[in-house]
Amino acid sequence: MKQSKKYTLTLDSNTEKDYIEKMKKIKFLLILIGILFIANLMQAQNDTYKIGSTEYYIGKYYSTTGKPMVKRSYANKKAFLKSKGYDKVPDGYEIDHITPLSEGGTDDPSNMQLLTVEEHARKTAKERANRSSNSSSPKYYSNTANSTPSGTYKGKTVYTGKNGGRYYINSNGNKTYIKSNTSTSNKPSSSTYNYSAPSSSGRTIYTGPRGGKYYINSNGNKTYLKKN
Repeated sequence: MKQSKKYTLTLDSNTEKDYIEKMKKIKFLLILIGILFIANLMQAQNDTYKIGSTEYYIGKYYSTTGKPMVKRSYANKKAFLKSKGYDKVPDGYEIDHITPLSEGGTDDPSNMQLLTVEEHARKTAKERANRSSNSSSPKYYSNTANSTPSGTYKGKTVYTGKNGGRYYINSNGNKTYIKSNTSTSNKPSSSTYNYSAPSSSGRTIYTGPRGGKYYINSNGNKTYLKKN
């Protein structure tokens, strides 16, 4: 019966010293990596600041309003849902900020509400339209006073410019020219009617599709005349 031989690995003093030095270097590198990781984590946390329960990014702003950009809070969202008796957003609904974050609204549960997907989309579209209309003041052209009204197009008064081009003033206060093959409707009536129009003096009277008479008031809207 053969006996198994046992081998013992022995290190001389120089090899042992080299091994210890290598282990020290590895330990140092691991500590350095840990310090760098913690430093980066703390830096990421310092990129935001809090006011109340709302957290904001440092140096970041909404391009539409210039307000500080909000870092949305999952905890605040859960707190809002819990206050409504839910543990998740109900099917067909979305969480809406009553005052939009981009307009200075907080991310606090008190500024949250549940809206259906359709309601949320309509509200968002309206808010964007309001921001768009408030972002720039309408430009009003003074030369329309010297232009000749020549009917209406899409409910707007059509003017004829000095070169014969026809245009109307769009919602942004700019001229929009009408193609030559586009016909206008509701041209000024040449017939004589007995209408009472105490505030329509000096204004062009138009005939609507149902025969009603109106003029365009100072707000750009139709004002219908009463028959005597």
